[in-house]
Amino acid sequence: MPESCVLFRVDAGPQIGLGHLQRCLSLASALRQLDATCLFLTNEESNLLDRVTRFGFSGYRLDAIESWSAEDLAQTISIAGAHGCDAIIVDSDYEGDGYLDQLRKAGFFVCAIEDMAPHPFPCQLVVNGDAHAHQLAYHSSSGDTLFLLGPEYSILRAEFWKIGPRVVSDGVENILVTFGGADQCNLTPRALGLLNQLPGNLSVTTIIGPFFNNIEEIEDSVARAERPVRLVYSPDEVGDLMLQADLAISAGGQTLYELACAGCPTVAVRMAANQDGQLGVFEESGFIRIAGHGDDDGVVQAIGDAIRTLLPDADARATMSAAGQRLIDGQGALRVARAILGAINTHKRSSQAVKLSIADQIDGDTRRFH
Repeated sequence: MPESCVLFRVDAGPQIGLGHLQRCLSLASALRQLDATCLFLTNEESNLLDRVTRFGFSGYRLDAIESWSAEDLAQTISIAGAHGCDAIIVDSDYEGDGYLDQLRKAGFFVCAIEDMAPHPFPCQLVVNGDAHAHQLAYHSSSGDTLFLLGPEYSILRAEFWKIGPRVVSDGVENILVTFGGADQCNLTPRALGLLNQLPGNLSVTTIIGPFFNNIEEIEDSVARAERPVRLVYSPDEVGDLMLQADLAISAGGQTLYELACAGCPTVAVRMAANQDGQLGVFEESGFIRIAGHGDDDGVVQAIGDAIRTLLPDADARATMSAAGQRLIDGQGALRVARAILGAINTHKRSSQAVKLSIADQIDGDTRRFH
């Protein structure tokens, strides 16, 4: 029988992308490998539970309840209690310390996966596997919070747990284009147009996320392309695509960690202000070239300039590849899973000791009464 049961409370969607859900699925896969049972509670986005199910987990939807509201909190506690969950893992930038505090007061071991440090944390565990996590001012309001910070705790899918050192090819034969779960700046069709103008016998692989609203424009770009372009729709696994690519063009979110682990030299585009810290570390390490912000007028030209520079420079690409693999080794999900289960067991023993102490006290009071 599994030792622990864990509920993941996480949202995804066109505005916040797929990264939060995907890393929870990756962590749940690591916990399952260590004999824990995991289930999910997500916001009311129609295709989220389909993805949860494809990864082999069961889940629930909030049913139009506003995320991180009092009603959300009550449903989360109810579902966790009904399934006998020991722990609740929350992955969001918006839940707030009050939400986490109430989960803990309900008796659960609480872990927050946080990209920022917006408030002091009342929960027992906080995880931030971002490259710049140590630069953030994390604090505990409960005095007992364990913080797992830095790229050694970056949570990647199981396919990245055993990737070996990469051998970089002399030439570039395939370029991967990936702008996350939602192409908010409509960069994919413009990037495909750019790549179509490049010299050489290049092929292009493009990942289409589940929240793209520009698929028709992308498909029109492919129809006009003069080189092979493969479209991959909402894949559950991306490791092989990254290993087969000699270069990548990517948004600056969680996908960068997978590309780094795969040793795929990358031209990155900043999509949000909260990506600045990690982009800075990745650039300083030598793994990426930053083309600018997705809303910049000249971002596509900047992408093209970077790609043209890297195409003939195998030494530069090899340096970028090695830098990425030094920074991200792919073991973060397993490290975090072991830490969570160890902390849950400590929490269980502590709770049991408190119960025994109370029972002994009641028994002693009863004997004195008689």
